[in-house]
Amino acid sequence: MKIKLSKPILHRGESLEVLDIPLEEITGNDLIEVEKQLTQSGEAFVVTDFSRSYLIAVAARAAHLPVEALKTTSAKDFTKITIEVRNFLIVSDSEENEEETIPANSLATSSDE
Repeated sequence: MKIKLSKPILHRGESLEVLDIPLEEITGNDLIEVEKQLTQSGEAFVVTDFSRSYLIAVAARAAHLPVEALKTTSAKDFTKITIEVRNFLIVSDSEENEEETIPANSLATSSDE
């Protein structure tokens, strides 16, 4: 996913106007590592999917940028980034859901039949 920033940020002397955040490439392990890092830093959150700290850290990990760089985005851009990450993580395509649904009768064991 690419996000055009309303206000560029500086990273290593380079002005970034567009962030490339390939969320499709992150893994469950990446999400666990982000959560561990935030917990170790003393960050408190109840539901990670709605924590801005967690969502911006996931975006930073996917973009291979330091989280501090993304924290310097404007409030509007920061919100746009975190909403996009949240939507990616919790909103699924209805066709995907239908294909991934396991029929209840397939969960029966041989002793149930």
